[in-house]
Amino acid sequence: MSMKIMLAAVLGIMTSSLALADKMGPNGDKFYEAAAKFENACPQGTCKAPYTSQVVYDQNTRMTKLEAPIQETIKKIAVEQAQAWGDSILEGDYHAGGRTRLDTVVAYYKGKNLVGYKIQYSEKAWYVGSCKFDGTRASLKDCKEGRIVEGSYVSPDQLTYFSDEERHAEFSFTQN
Repeated sequence: MSMKIMLAAVLGIMTSSLALADKMGPNGDKFYEAAAKFENACPQGTCKAPYTSQVVYDQNTRMTKLEAPIQETIKKIAVEQAQAWGDSILEGDYHAGGRTRLDTVVAYYKGKNLVGYKIQYSEKAWYVGSCKFDGTRASLKDCKEGRIVEGSYVSPDQLTYFSDEERHAEFSFTQN
């Protein structure tokens, strides 16, 4: 096999694995910049003018201020984003339940204009590094249970989304 063909194959595999999660729609580069601005303007949930934020969906309290079609699209995005875990956290000592849950959606505004959403999603999971997990559901009973949690940014039109580069998927022993 020639070096060019091998390099093309490796690049193709890398590109296809990256394409599983993040998606750049029209004006995606502008949204990427906008997300960085609202993230910097709103550290720890307190925003500096002209930015504001509002929780518009919370699974724990069963609160939603999202229109049904937007909520459904964002849930689908969360499921799609979680698919990348197969090439990251799930290659380690974790096993996920496979059912992605949308936990929260925060809407960010600049003045009165919606500039995007930050979503958090998770899956029930087990730490299998210190138990006798053999691949069967029954063998999970002695494993420590928790959730794999990650966040992503979603554009107002839901055509651009990408995972939070500062907070990749992590396992939490805390039950939600």
